[in-house]
Amino acid sequence: MTTQTLETRLREKIVTETPRPGFEKRIQAMAREPFAPEKTGFIRRFAVPAMAVLSIFVVIAPGRKPPGQAITVGPRVVDPTNVAITESINEAPVQREIQGLKNDARRTVSLFQKALPSFTIRKKQQEE
Repeated sequence: MTTQTLETRLREKIVTETPRPGFEKRIQAMAREPFAPEKTGFIRRFAVPAMAVLSIFVVIAPGRKPPGQAITVGPRVVDPTNVAITESINEAPVQREIQGLKNDARRTVSLFQKALPSFTIRKKQQEE
């Protein structure tokens, strides 16, 4: 679009339709009427909010517990083995980190194999 055609379109007189007869009278009649709020029914005003609150209580309310003696299971006491503690103290921190990373890699590969069994994973040949 060139500037000339744009200019001529802007200078054109816009023609609007004349409203139907009586349109103005209807608008004036509506303006003269007193404001009357919409009549809402009993259900919309009281029953719907009450049902919403009741449904929230039903969902949140705890279920009934069966009668009887409660069974509680406490944590078991585990005796630490002194061998494992002394081995981990004697190892260098770098060696513990390397072993941890190897364990993480093994776990990751096993999870990957479980998630995507169609993929084959080549095992690295250990150089000894």
